[in-house]
Amino acid sequence: MTDSAPLILLIEDEEDLREAVATLLEMEGYRVAQCVHGADALNWLKSHPRPGLVLLDLMMPVMDGQAFLARLSRERMLEGVPIIVLSGSPFHPPGAVAYLRKPVAVGSLMEVVRHFLPSSGEGSEGPHTS
Repeated sequence: MTDSAPLILLIEDEEDLREAVATLLEMEGYRVAQCVHGADALNWLKSHPRPGLVLLDLMMPVMDGQAFLARLSRERMLEGVPIIVLSGSPFHPPGAVAYLRKPVAVGSLMEVVRHFLPSSGEGSEGPHTS
């Protein structure tokens, strides 16, 4: 995997699920940064490159997904970055471009991720100009 691969920020407190989703995304050609709650993600964002997409759980300790979204909105952080909510909660919060209810099917997850952030090299040999 190269540094040019699209970066996804995955915020999920359930370690097994976080690891499984990260592995799947990495196998599909993405780089994945993992955080365990919203406060962890805010700290990560201060010292790392802007992700191309965020996958966000809603129900987490310390800072839940709704509080994280509210903070992003207040501080105008990550404007233009698609945020996809992965949650067992039926609530679709403002600020998210898509909502996937857990347990989410692999095909559904990858379809939404690819829609908002195509992986580098997916069916191509690099950037082309017209």
